[in-house]
Amino acid sequence: MNKLSWVIFSTLALAAAARAQERELEEIVVLADRVQGATKTDTLLIEIPQSISVVTAEQISERGAQNYQEVFRYSGVDTERQGLEVRGDFFSLRGFALKQYVDGLNTTPDFIYGSRQETYTLERVEVLRGPSAVMYGAGSSGGLVNAVSKRPKFEAGGEIAVQAGNFDLFAVQADITGPLGEQFAGRLVGMTRDGELISEGQANDKDVLLPSITWRPGDRTELTLIGLYQKEDMGTHTYLPTEKTLNANSGAGDPPVKHDLFIGEPGFNHMDTEQYGVTLLFTHRFNDMVAFSTSNRYLDSDVDYAEVWGCCSYADPERTLMNREFYVLVGDYKVTNSDTNVQLDFDTGPLKHKVLVGLDYTKFEHSREEGFSCGTFTGPPCWAGGAPPPIDVYNPVYGAPFTYGFTGGYKTESNQLGLYLQDQMKVGEKVSIVLGARRDESDNQRFSHPKYDSPGSPKEKTDADTYKAGIIAEVVEGVSPYANYSESFTPLFGTDFYGNHYDPQEARQYEGGVKWQPNKNSLVSAAYFDIEETGFLSQDPDNIQNFLQGGAIGVKGFEIEVIFNLDNGFGINANYTDMDAEVLKGTTNAPAGSRVPNLPETIASAWFNKTFVVNDDLAWRIGAGVRYNGDEDDGAGLITPSVTLYDAMGEVSYRDWNVQLNVNNVADKEYFSSCGSAICSPALPRVIFGTVTKKF
Repeated sequence: MNKLSWVIFSTLALAAAARAQERELEEIVVLADRVQGATKTDTLLIEIPQSISVVTAEQISERGAQNYQEVFRYSGVDTERQGLEVRGDFFSLRGFALKQYVDGLNTTPDFIYGSRQETYTLERVEVLRGPSAVMYGAGSSGGLVNAVSKRPKFEAGGEIAVQAGNFDLFAVQADITGPLGEQFAGRLVGMTRDGELISEGQANDKDVLLPSITWRPGDRTELTLIGLYQKEDMGTHTYLPTEKTLNANSGAGDPPVKHDLFIGEPGFNHMDTEQYGVTLLFTHRFNDMVAFSTSNRYLDSDVDYAEVWGCCSYADPERTLMNREFYVLVGDYKVTNSDTNVQLDFDTGPLKHKVLVGLDYTKFEHSREEGFSCGTFTGPPCWAGGAPPPIDVYNPVYGAPFTYGFTGGYKTESNQLGLYLQDQMKVGEKVSIVLGARRDESDNQRFSHPKYDSPGSPKEKTDADTYKAGIIAEVVEGVSPYANYSESFTPLFGTDFYGNHYDPQEARQYEGGVKWQPNKNSLVSAAYFDIEETGFLSQDPDNIQNFLQGGAIGVKGFEIEVIFNLDNGFGINANYTDMDAEVLKGTTNAPAGSRVPNLPETIASAWFNKTFVVNDDLAWRIGAGVRYNGDEDDGAGLITPSVTLYDAMGEVSYRDWNVQLNVNNVADKEYFSSCGSAICSPALPRVIFGTVTKKF
């Protein structure tokens, strides 16, 4: 454990000891019944005409989610799309990649290497299904995820935990909160982790601090300031050749390579990131009719990335010596965004209105230097010194020298300004109507990097109007059918690998469904959706660092989510999604009428848990889950097989102590999240870890 890790651990441990006190066993929260993200107002789930899922901090912990992608395994999300990839979090919903928001603000205007969201800092995550651009501007056609950070509480409490598991995992986590006087409360959340990726010697280290303070001078006013420091020292995973994995032929003397084969170079492959951020949240209610709210954030992230990877060709007739490439990147990303609105509550005859008028702004600045070898890449200048030497995929030997360096760089600046209007209306106590409209203006420009004579580009400006409408009504007690129409306009900031600007993505959706709430701790929902999008992105089959923009696709399907909890301590959370996704306007790698590449048509999951209370001091809990992802077509007839995985957990709580064991992918199944003609993305094998927690 490095010096910084020890400082974090010592600080949190001392704070925990100072506040430690006896606590009785707490009941786990089984259902979040309200959300802020869908309408930017505090609204009951049963009153929103939209399909929404909520994952609480308790569920994240119980299911053993070690990174942000794993949070959504039981929420109907197609998660871990790039397998073991560490550059970012890759997940999709209703066939489209998801945009990521934290506390209502966009954290990923463009693809950002590293600085992935830390799960331990979260209070809950809201999954908004379908286009949500009317309220957010940049939301994908399939939806978005809004993470809510842990914030100060005016009641003292917290925990400190130690984790250990396979892949040399050792982590310390702590979360302390409480009052700092009558008007102030503070919270300090932190974690430090040492470990390895599945390839030996590839680091998986992370340090996070999330301090926050809340000022509440009265019942009508609250100001919260949240800081963030995050440092990651990571290795990188490498993709595996399709012909040596999915298409391997042992009978012909071409056996499959090992699932944890590392085609890179130890000591060279790495992703080191450092991120600083500050968020300011302020609300004030002037009276019963008027409320003001503003959210503001600044994020600065630096990355130093280097990777040797193998692809596509061999240096010997036997096809065992795979040719390799290198890619290096040094980048700086700055995100500034703000969302300010006024809420008006009033009645007009039988209608109760909750009107929201708001203005949001996002600025994204990106500066990067990069370099790549000449073997596979074409287009921009590449490294004249050649490429890394080939490697034997059956008997890899590392350490052969090679030269590398930067070959170019550029800067981009993007801005988006949006004005939105929403009216939530209630007709009596049974009917809710939501209407919304938005105007967006955005621009994007590329500049030459000071160190390189790289081409710039003129400023590209786009604008659009989007709308939404929905209605939900409780026809019998607890049963509420709904329908909605929504649009999205998503400017794609930045450029592709070759410096070309992407066109904005536009989409529309029709959705109809029903929500049933049999008791206060349960919610069952079903929905049918029909989405069309222009300008969709897909992975470039010839360049893993690039994404291709296509024509238009359509996705139709239905989904069911069941959250059911009984008074006897038994609970189930199940999801099922079935989609028919078709290319409507074709591209070179996805012709019209074909199946959308690398998209499973069926996703299903179910998580079961049961709590056994022995007495006031002692309880134990068990959980088990099953996940299914259907097969995928790469667009050229190559099928990535379907997979079924199992997870399990056991927990014992005694007074303020808790011991938990999680096993994910119990059967240690080797599988691939997706494959193309050249490369496959291996996924996680069995992961086992235990957590000991002291609550106070």
